[in-house]
Amino acid sequence: MTRGRKLNRYMKKLIILRGLPGVGKTRRAKNLCDEYARLGLEAEMFSTDRYHESTNYTKGNFQRNHQQNREDVFKALNRGVDLIIVDNTNISLWEMWPYIHMGMRQGDYYITMMELPKGYPQNYISINKLYRCCQGNIPKKKFRSFEARWEDAYNIWHVLNDSYSINRWEQREEEWNVQ
Repeated sequence: MTRGRKLNRYMKKLIILRGLPGVGKTRRAKNLCDEYARLGLEAEMFSTDRYHESTNYTKGNFQRNHQQNREDVFKALNRGVDLIIVDNTNISLWEMWPYIHMGMRQGDYYITMMELPKGYPQNYISINKLYRCCQGNIPKKKFRSFEARWEDAYNIWHVLNDSYSINRWEQREEEWNVQ
């Protein structure tokens, strides 16, 4: 029993953060990276926002930006980074599927999803508060759209076995998805 705990404690981790904009995903990711750094372990966070910011949130670039983020995560997995955090909204199952699929194929990562706030949507944060947290940069209409699209994800197997996600991704020819 002790041996199993020890192995899990030092296993590499892939954490998929989920939550509406403004709930604290990036802050949580930075805190986790800092914890790992104090232990002398390598940690990296990946957020599509980084690419959106560089393209001034131009809607025509969103798909390419997400693809670039997936490629960066794939490269980090191949390098064996100790902690990899995907810091996106990950509202729908299909948005998480590629990251979980990559981690499973890598084989030596403990994969978990972390909702912020914990227990969302039961632990609800008002759209007005999230709007203020994002300094009004995201329209309230967009928050309503995020809420409407929210899909519960019970565990990684629920995501991996989601037929819509499988059909959406199985034919994509991105670097991470080539057999």
